[in-house]
Amino acid sequence: MVPGTGSLNESQARRLFVTCQHIDGLLSDIEDILNESESKTAFPRYSPDIAPARRRAIEDCIARVRASLISILDGQGIPREHLPVPASRVIALTLVSIHISVEELKPKYMKGYGDVAGMTAKELNRIVGELHGLVTGFESCLAGNEEQNPDVHDTEGLDR
Repeated sequence: MVPGTGSLNESQARRLFVTCQHIDGLLSDIEDILNESESKTAFPRYSPDIAPARRRAIEDCIARVRASLISILDGQGIPREHLPVPASRVIALTLVSIHISVEELKPKYMKGYGDVAGMTAKELNRIVGELHGLVTGFESCLAGNEEQNPDVHDTEGLDR
């Protein structure tokens, strides 16, 4: 197999493509780690110990690896076509997952962790209503309904 001649068979070419795609995903994970220090996350997973100059060097390394991945695939005549998933769809699905997590805070589910007395049930329902309202506002924002007021919480009909 001589580089640049596209001499890989179909299975080998697919494997090379999938491996390059996987490496690119891992590089994205590294970028996410670098970007978390600038995020306003409530629960950071990493301490920001990378100086700006070192960060730029890491970003340059990432760019070089990505350029090499593209060059390798192009050199083998392997097309890089992809059908990316719309970011809005992934965000919408993530919001569904958040709704499910919030739903599981309702008293009927929390009873599995111990007795849920009257005031505790009310507080849990308040928390669920608040979080559901915020996520619903987020969904409206994602749908382009910015005029929706995310501070209005619909807490009626919450299961006890």
